[in-house]
Amino acid sequence: MINEPDSRDLLTEARQVLLDSLVPDLAGEQKYQALMIANAMGMAIREIEQRAQGEPEATDRSLSQFLAGHRLPDAPSQGEQTLARALRDRRLDGDDPELRSVLKGMTEARLRINNPGFLK
Repeated sequence: MINEPDSRDLLTEARQVLLDSLVPDLAGEQKYQALMIANAMGMAIREIEQRAQGEPEATDRSLSQFLAGHRLPDAPSQGEQTLARALRDRRLDGDDPELRSVLKGMTEARLRINNPGFLK
C-alpha cells in the first residue's frame, strides 16, 4: 500500500503553490476568490489533522456523556441538534458548569479548524 503523499500533504502542497505562484499574479475578484480557496484548503488540512489526533471523537464522546447524564436522546450524528433543542426548550440550566464545559469544548474544536488564530 502506498502511503505517501497522503491527502494532507497533497492539500498542503497545492495550497502553497496557489499562494506562492498563482495569487501574486491575480488581482481584484480573482485574487479574492483564490484566497478564499486557499483558506478553505487550510481549513480542510486542519480538519484532517484534528481527525488524525482523535479530536472529533473526543468532542463527540464528551457531548454524548453529557446528554446521557441528562437523559437526553443521543442518536449518532444528532448530538448537537439534541443539545440545541434542549437548550431552546429550556430543559438545561445555562449556569450548569458541565454544560458550559461541553459548549466550550465544542467551540474550541471548531475554532481549531476554522480560525485557530482566535484561540491565541
